[in-house]
Amino acid sequence: MTEQAQQFAPALERRVEEWVAQARQKPGGISEEDMQGLLALVRRGRPRQRLLYLHAGSPSIYAPLVGVALHEPVAGARTQIDPLAPDLPYGCVHDALCEGWRVVHFPLQTAPFEDREIDIMGYEFILERMEEWDG
Repeated sequence: MTEQAQQFAPALERRVEEWVAQARQKPGGISEEDMQGLLALVRRGRPRQRLLYLHAGSPSIYAPLVGVALHEPVAGARTQIDPLAPDLPYGCVHDALCEGWRVVHFPLQTAPFEDREIDIMGYEFILERMEEWDG
């Protein structure tokens, strides 16, 4: 089990223990519906990785963002970067860090390219956050 998954284990264990305690008090025992509820509880408690691609105007984590793409852990989901989105969720990469996102990829600052090649999408930062996911 990864370190990130381990941090969610106590919360899941606590919820399962609460469910078992409630189930023990039910007159007539546990129904199939109860068991389905328990399975849903366990599945919901699994942490999944969310990816956030942030495109900034410079390689600084304080640079204003020019585009964002949030990739959710849902089968078949496709995300497009919309540089014309009216409201970006963060003003810069640092804002996302303050809300618990972790940078897993910084843009290469020594790559041989022309500035005009990156003007459209900016400098790409990839961030991740492990969260319980209902999707």
